[in-house]
Amino acid sequence: MGNKKSILFITPYFYPAWSYGWIPRVMYDLWVQLVQDWYNVECAATDVFDNENRYDKKYEEVDWIKVHYFKNLSNKLVVKMKFPIPRGYKKRLNENIKRFDVVHIADFRNLCSYYAYKSCKKYNIPYVVSPFWTVPYTNDYKSLIKKFFDKTWAREMMINAKYVTVQTNDEFEEVERFWVEREHIKLIPLMVDYTKFQKLPELWEIRKKYNISNDSKVILFVWRIHEYKATDMMLKVFSQYHKEYDDSYLIIVWRDDWFENTLKQLAKDLGIESNVIFAWAVYYPETKKYYVDSDVYFMAPSHFEQTSTASLEALACWTPAVVTKQADIPFIDEYAWSWLVLDYDEEKLFEWLVRQTEIWKNSQNCISLIKGHFDVKAIKDEFLKSYWF
Repeated sequence: MGNKKSILFITPYFYPAWSYGWIPRVMYDLWVQLVQDWYNVECAATDVFDNENRYDKKYEEVDWIKVHYFKNLSNKLVVKMKFPIPRGYKKRLNENIKRFDVVHIADFRNLCSYYAYKSCKKYNIPYVVSPFWTVPYTNDYKSLIKKFFDKTWAREMMINAKYVTVQTNDEFEEVERFWVEREHIKLIPLMVDYTKFQKLPELWEIRKKYNISNDSKVILFVWRIHEYKATDMMLKVFSQYHKEYDDSYLIIVWRDDWFENTLKQLAKDLGIESNVIFAWAVYYPETKKYYVDSDVYFMAPSHFEQTSTASLEALACWTPAVVTKQADIPFIDEYAWSWLVLDYDEEKLFEWLVRQTEIWKNSQNCISLIKGHFDVKAIKDEFLKSYWF
C-alpha cells in the first residue's frame, strides 16, 4: 500500500469554494495526487462557499481527502476582509494535530494559520508554509493589519517553518526580505492537472452564446475583477486593439472585487462598451470553453502577483498568453512564443497582443511548457521533498 504518512492541510478556503481562486483549486489537485500515492491527507477549512453563502457540511470525503469544515463567525468578514474566524478550529487542532507527520499551511495571515502554528509549536510538529504571494505590503489599510500580525506572530511562524514555498523568483526575494533564510525557501511553481485538459470542449460554444462570429478576435481575461488585476491598462490596450480589429471582443470572467462598475464605466468612456463582455462567476470546468474559443489570454496587473492559474489553464488549452512582468512565470525563456511577459507599458502590450493573435494561436510550445514544468504529477514530488527532507 506504500507510504501511510499523514499530512494536514490548513486553509480558510477549500473544495468547493472555487470562487476563492487558486488556493482551493491547485491544492485540491495536489492532495488528490498525494492520496493516490497512499498518503493520508486531511484538510481543516472553513465553511466559505460562494460570496456570502456557506457550505452546509461539517465533514466530507472528497476523492479520499478528509475535509473538516468549520463555521465562520461571519462570512462577510471573509468576503470583504479575507478574515475568517472559524469556531472550534483551535480546539480541534489541539486535540488532533499529533496524529499528523507534517502540517501544510496555505496563506498565512489569518486565524486558521495562527491556530495551526501555535499547535505545531506546542506539539513540535514540523510545518510548511505557502504564502501564495501574500507577503508584500500594499498601500491601503490592510497593510496595517498585516504589520500587526507580523509583529505579533506571523513573521515568527515563517522564520520557524521547515520550508516556505514560493512560486516565482520575485516571491523568493520577498520572503527572504521577510527574514526567512534562503535554505528554508523552496521555489515550487504553481501547478495544473494536465490530464483535465487533454480532452477539450468543442469549439464555438461561447462564441455562439455571446453572438460572436467564428472569425472575430476574442481576447480573454480570467481572474478576480480587482483594481490591481483587471486593470485600467487592460481596457486601454484593448481599446487600441479594437481600432486595429473592429470585429474583436474582450471577455472578462470571474467574480467582482468591487471594481466591475469602474471597468464598465471606463469601457463606456473608451467607446468599447459593446465589445467588452462581463461573464460573472464562471468556474472550472466551464472555463475551458472560454479558453478554447479565445485567441489570446491577456492580463496586465499593475502590482506583482502570483502566477495566474488561469494563465496556465489557457496554455493547457492551446491558447497563448500576453501578460506583464507583474504576473511572473518561471521557465518562460525556454518556450518562446507560447507566453510573452512584458513591461507594464501600453504600446508594448498592444504590439504583442496583435502579434499573438496573428501568428501564434495553438502553439505546441503552450503544451510543452505545461507538461515540462507545471503538471501536478511532477510538482507533487517537490512538495514531498519539502515535507520529508
